Amino acid sequence: MKMKRSKRLEPVGEIVEGEERECAARVAGLQARLDDAQRRGSELKRYLVEYQSMFQQRAAAGIGVSGLRDYQTFLARLNEAIRQQDNVVLQLESDCARARVEWLEAAARKSAVSKVIENARTEDQKIEERRSQKEADEHAQRRGGGR
Repeated sequence: MKMKRSKRLEPVGEIVEGEERECAARVAGLQARLDDAQRRGSELKRYLVEYQSMFQQRAAAGIGVSGLRDYQTFLARLNEAIRQQDNVVLQLESDCARARVEWLEAAARKSAVSKVIENARTEDQKIEERRSQKEADEHAQRRGGGR
């Protein structure tokens, strides 16, 4: 007996479902990394504001040249770290957006394949019902014809 069409299509359904799951997991992972990078960027910016405030207080109280140079060097490094973190956030936002598009495309493929499989199941069921009805009719005809 030949394999039903819906059964032949099920492996394709499993593949697209797996691909959709992988895409969803990738989006979740990238989103977590993005959230972390944004949090880190906010912490660096908050630290910069606090440090600038401390610098102003110490400068008002009088600060030596070497202390001034140390503060300026540290502030420059902190600003560079913020710039780099902003770049990380931008890259992750881009990666996240691209991954979301891939996920939506995978979800659309999964949905389309699921519909094809469901239609094949419905058709297989109709074929099976017609075959059963034909057998029942032939059986009834044989019983009726034997009288």
